[in-house]
Amino acid sequence: MSCSESYDVNRRPPAPRITVELENPITKRSLKIRSYVDTGFDGSLLLTSDLWEELELKFSEIDEDVYALHGGYLPVRLIPALALISICELWSGLVKVYLHPLTRRVLIGRELLNKFHLYLAGPEGRTRIFKPSENDVV
Repeated sequence: MSCSESYDVNRRPPAPRITVELENPITKRSLKIRSYVDTGFDGSLLLTSDLWEELELKFSEIDEDVYALHGGYLPVRLIPALALISICELWSGLVKVYLHPLTRRVLIGRELLNKFHLYLAGPEGRTRIFKPSENDVV
């Protein structure tokens, strides 16, 4: 089973992205959002303030100190919350997502990307996601 999505051709260079379905486990508010692939981010999902408010994730926030370096040098406190996530009907689960107060784009990181085989078909401008099978050789 697999799915495929187009790169954002409005970015220079064009950027790979994946559609993620998010649901607040308490309020049941849900959204489909397009997230940019960020293999340098080791967490699950970084969200913008607007999406955080729209999903009412303040009701599922976790009291935990989490920090990141914005731009590689500015320490920023992230706010974690629990959310139900579904990706391409290949995987779903309850995970910690993070509000980054300075980000303008949603980023999907390695915590979720490592659950799949991810193929960036740059010349085609496509991101392909495959569910690993038991027969895969690593």
